[in-house]
Amino acid sequence: MATRSKRQTKRSKDSVTLPVRWKKADNIPTVFANQLIISHATQGEFFLFFGEMAPPATLNPADYPEYLEVTPVAKIAISPENMLRFAEVIAGNVENFKAKLIQRQEKPK
Repeated sequence: MATRSKRQTKRSKDSVTLPVRWKKADNIPTVFANQLIISHATQGEFFLFFGEMAPPATLNPADYPEYLEVTPVAKIAISPENMLRFAEVIAGNVENFKAKLIQRQEKPK
């Protein structure tokens, strides 16, 4: 996974490490997902299926459907190595979010 770094090229006897720079993501659509399934392939790849499930558009229980459908909005395949890094990054971001949330709740009004 790419990390932000200064312009440094690292060289060793058998390899060269170049910095990675992300391009703008302005043209990628933003989709909402409130459902997630993770499955695995035979080579260990992780497949993440993101979906959106909307509640029934009625307040009358007699009109409720038999089941709710999830509309798939994205499927992402990730190598096992990158999934481990991804999980660490997600965990760190969740901890940062929790800390900021607690700080906001503790501020006097």
